Amino acid sequence: MQTRVLPPETVVVGVDTSASARDAAEWAADVAAAGNGPLHLVHAVPGWPDDAPLPHDAAWLRELADAAERTGVRTVDTEVVPGGIVATLLNRATGARLLVVGSYGEAAWTGMLAGSLAVALIDRARCPVAVVRGSAPQVPPPRRGPFVVGVDGSEASLAALDLAAELATSLGGRLVAVHATDEPTAGPVEVQLANLRLRHPALSIELRSVEGTALSALGEQAHHARLLVVGRHRAQASGDVVLGATGRGLIESAPCPVVVAAHPHRGLRDPGAGSGQPSADGHAPR
Repeated sequence: MQTRVLPPETVVVGVDTSASARDAAEWAADVAAAGNGPLHLVHAVPGWPDDAPLPHDAAWLRELADAAERTGVRTVDTEVVPGGIVATLLNRATGARLLVVGSYGEAAWTGMLAGSLAVALIDRARCPVAVVRGSAPQVPPPRRGPFVVGVDGSEASLAALDLAAELATSLGGRLVAVHATDEPTAGPVEVQLANLRLRHPALSIELRSVEGTALSALGEQAHHARLLVVGRHRAQASGDVVLGATGRGLIESAPCPVVVAAHPHRGLRDPGAGSGQPSADGHAPR
């Protein structure tokens, strides 16, 4: 499969004929329009015969593109590709701003990209990944509420904060940073938030400490959130950047979209980083 490097502001969406994919496309169109960037709708067709024509002009795909244009997206592209869902979307998301998928689609028992397929995308994608979901199948994702982000003072927390602030600023909303009491001390979190306020002076940012684990704390806040943002941490054994138990649990159960930030080393750094000054997580740059 030939890799297509898209403009960095592109929002890529994996779509099929399901209602969940339609919700994901509409959600992604809002993000693309708010960021004044292009939208790329991709439909992967596993096992498609080599000698059979692909349905490039499917009516449902044109309807998704038309709806995105009405939302205000300046450029909407559609593509039908033979091949596996994960490999195709990872390929098409190369260089993208965000990869968006639905949660209750037609290609798996519990949803097109719920569970293992979503985790496979998140663990391997170089860009942030959004799993769009409502409180139940056939229920659209919420369009109101704060932008909630899980914080713990780590590099992953910094990447999640930057992404959450970007989304809250472009889409319009307030940011609630949730620190679970079972996590380490909130000192580094407060440093990260102080730097974030300097970069986004017009954004309303609140730090909320919630008793319990990160999963329970964010799960509780999710019932009133427009979306959740979490980071990817480094596994202690391998050093790989992976989605942890909190992210997996939220993807399976949160009643709102869950956005997983890119690898921490790709997140925005503080202006002092690289100049010998401490970064927003309180550590000197490596």
